[in-house]
Amino acid sequence: MNNSQIYAAITEKIIANLETAGSWMKLWQVPSPVSMNGHYYRGINRLVLSSDPYKGRVYGTFQQIRANGGQVRKGEKSTIVVFWKNSVEQDEATGETKKLFLLKFYHVFNSEQADFDEQGMKKIAELQNLVTEKVNSDHMEAEAIIEGFENGPDIHYSDKDDRAYYAPIADLISIPDKKYFKNSSAFYRTLFHELGHNAATGIMPHVIDKVLISALLRLRYAA
Repeated sequence: MNNSQIYAAITEKIIANLETAGSWMKLWQVPSPVSMNGHYYRGINRLVLSSDPYKGRVYGTFQQIRANGGQVRKGEKSTIVVFWKNSVEQDEATGETKKLFLLKFYHVFNSEQADFDEQGMKKIAELQNLVTEKVNSDHMEAEAIIEGFENGPDIHYSDKDDRAYYAPIADLISIPDKKYFKNSSAFYRTLFHELGHNAATGIMPHVIDKVLISALLRLRYAA
């Protein structure tokens, strides 16, 4: 399979996933997929794997699954993941070296597509725990950023599932309580979005001032 065929296969997979995902947001609400050797998939591989129908986040090649006491069930279809491998080549005539990047690919299966023995199931459980710990770690980092937000706004956690907004005059963020969100990631995305509005007020106060003055003038003449 050449590079063009790999690109085409990945593109077709993404389009198919988007057509059946039901929501674009769904792609980002799924924890990072992880390989049987504990490596987290990133970039395009995360996009491809995060929109599949499986709840489990562990993936492996046919050989990796077999090596961990598993057997892929007959008829299951694999997913292509890619990576760039770099190498250095030296020109024999000039002695100059240049770096080459080669696109590689391999086929992986989700752990739910295979049957595992007791040891394999234990390994899958450990990897799933790693995924959970990573999610929790990410959320702890998010909380640390919020706590360390210099001269940050007051944050009001509303007990109503209505809306999130930033009020520049009061320098206040109002956001529904975390329980109203589908998951913690969605909550922090929304909160950081509103913090972005607060940051814009601090970075571009003259723009905000013009907006406020214009609004006040409209109210004055309307009265």
